[in-house]
Amino acid sequence: MFELKPILSTLWHHKVSALLIALQLALTLVIVSNTLLIVTDRMDKMARPTGMAVEDIIVADFLAIPQDYDMAAAVRADLDMLRALPNVVDATPSNKAPLSSSGSASTYHTQPNQETGGVNANYYRTDPHFINALGLTLVAGRNFTPAEMQIYAPGEHLEVHVAIITRQLAEKLFPSEDALGKSLYDDDSPMEIIGIVERHLGAWVGWSNAGNVAFFPAVRTGQGMDYLVRAETGKRDAVLKILADKLAERDPERVIRVKTLSNHKARSYARDNIMVKVLSTVGAMLAFIVALGIVGLTSFWINQRTKQIGVRRALGATRANISRYFLVENSLIAVTGIALGAAAALIANQYLVRDYSQPVLTLLPLGICALVILLVSLGAALAPALRAANISPATATRSV
Repeated sequence: MFELKPILSTLWHHKVSALLIALQLALTLVIVSNTLLIVTDRMDKMARPTGMAVEDIIVADFLAIPQDYDMAAAVRADLDMLRALPNVVDATPSNKAPLSSSGSASTYHTQPNQETGGVNANYYRTDPHFINALGLTLVAGRNFTPAEMQIYAPGEHLEVHVAIITRQLAEKLFPSEDALGKSLYDDDSPMEIIGIVERHLGAWVGWSNAGNVAFFPAVRTGQGMDYLVRAETGKRDAVLKILADKLAERDPERVIRVKTLSNHKARSYARDNIMVKVLSTVGAMLAFIVALGIVGLTSFWINQRTKQIGVRRALGATRANISRYFLVENSLIAVTGIALGAAAALIANQYLVRDYSQPVLTLLPLGICALVILLVSLGAALAPALRAANISPATATRSV
């Protein structure tokens, strides 16, 4: 090729500095490619649909002060009052708030008294209003009826006979069959699946079984309760302002706390959000450091070869020839570093997948990162290359 031999000769004479830049590029590709994979995975995780009208829902929880508190009567009175409030679509009781990192789970089977296998799932005790209150989509079957509701005290054994589950849980329990009408078990008592909702992410967004959710028609008496109140679109904050006061006004013998469901969601994803920001910053800083290194090395080489460049200009080399020379030289270093980095990135990813359950690095994100690093490398070399092209032919005679 036109300039390849002198370029290779020059690189050989400066092999240590060239190799250091290549290794820096390789290390950057290893870190950036695997970082991009983690960032993309976390962003996809945070963007998962919850199945709920999160932005419209308020969570109101309370703890009763009297030890002999009549929870059943309080729930009935509270829900009647909440559903009658202006700008409220619906309200439902729940043992815990979804997306709150707090909840209950069990293992469900397709046969009674199974001791192995089964599917782990988050579960909620609620009432027939939960589908409308959460904005869920019923894709098969029916909702609970008031006659199916059960009220039980702490310590009592709850024996429900019907359940509504998410489509994800249905597919895991009955992968090749229609789950509707079949039974699931957590002991020897069958619970008929009467309905299937499209999705509900559940309590723990980081759980490997997130999305496996079952609902049962029951209210547990005791000292505390959660209400999920859905406001009309755009009216959540207006309802939020009055909700605690209305609950306290109806019954002052309890401690009440209200939060938005979007606040619960943000707290659940806080670690993922921080990780995305930190890793993105680290990747950007690495690219910047690599660019500085390339600028410094190219500028150093130009300063060392000022007279040589002047001679070439005096012999007829154009500015484009000089610029191209340094860009090709930098490209060879970059391609070498990227080739080494690509191999190292794939090897490092195997350890991350095996030991930390990270996503598998495929050729597409690796290729995108390699292209970005190559462009950063060429961009960093461009300014020094243009400066070299402006060296006057008279420079060749200054020291004569």
